[in-house]
Amino acid sequence: MKPGDIKDWLDQGPALLLKECQIPRPCTEENLGDFLADTELWPSDIGWKIKLLLTGETLDVHIDTLDDGFIYKPEGIH
Repeated sequence: MKPGDIKDWLDQGPALLLKECQIPRPCTEENLGDFLADTELWPSDIGWKIKLLLTGETLDVHIDTLDDGFIYKPEGIH
């Protein structure tokens, strides 16, 4: 994956990959208190800043929520 590629994101349609980013790891209900106590110290993973092409929204998302198959990349459809 690289900036400029387009992937499906969940059921929200195509999303343009903008850049890699750090995104907090998912939080369970039982460790919510720890997360809220200090969100800066919460572990994070590499994710992606995306722009949803159907709505124009920009979001930071976990990498495993992006469809692994390319819809389009600058060199063409794959």
